[in-house]
Parts: sequence; C-alpha cells; structure tokens
Amino acid sequence: MGRSDQLAQFFELNPELAGMAAAVDDTPNFEAYRAAGLGLMGDTKLESPPDFKPPTTMGPAKWFKYMANTVKLAPVPKDADFKFGEIPDGVRVLGGTYVLDGDAVVFSHQDAVPGATPDIDEVLSALAA
Repeated sequence: MGRSDQLAQFFELNPELAGMAAAVDDTPNFEAYRAAGLGLMGDTKLESPPDFKPPTTMGPAKWFKYMANTVKLAPVPKDADFKFGEIPDGVRVLGGTYVLDGDAVVFSHQDAVPGATPDIDEVLSALAA
C-alpha cells in the first residue's frame, strides 16, 4: 500500500525491520490486496463487534512517533485532489496476516477493521507447524 518513497520512510522509522521483504501496491484499485482477499472498510457490514486488540508494547515515545508520521505515510496518491471530509480508498484498505510455507498458505486472516488482528499465538503456531 502506498508508494515506494513511503515504504523507504517506513523502514527509516522502523530500523528493527531492516532487511525484511516488502512490496508496494501502488495500483489505483489495489489489485494485489484484492487478490489476497483483502477489502476496504465498509465493504461488509459487521454482524458483531470485531476482536479488536490495541497494541500493548508501544510506549508514549513510540505512539508520538507513530501519530506524527501517520499523515506522511498514509496511502494517498501524490496527485490526489480530495475535498475536505473525503477519505481516499487507500486509507480504507484493510490488512491481513499470512503464514507461508513455500507456496502453501498455512495461515490466513483478513482484518474486519483496522486493529482486528489475529491472535499472535495462532500465528506463531502456524509458523511452528
């Protein structure tokens, strides 16, 4: 999601992720995200509240750093012309968590809303399998 310059900035801000593989889907319709089964906030109506897990390991300094860079890293095209109150589709794209073993997907979770991530123990179990 976003642009290559934003991905570079993200890695600068998160040096603990140095060397991690990453790709950017800068297509107008987010084809890579759609192909992975991910959607946009509001695509589906929730039947019950999602299992929302706010971060627990971020101290005040990390939160401030996160909030200060949110606008710069938001997946909005450089040439976007939005009116006040409009939310670009890139901001509405939901994430997911996958565990791959070669070509096989051994764990798959699509977020219903931002922060509705899978249980970390389930992800780690899939890694150990």
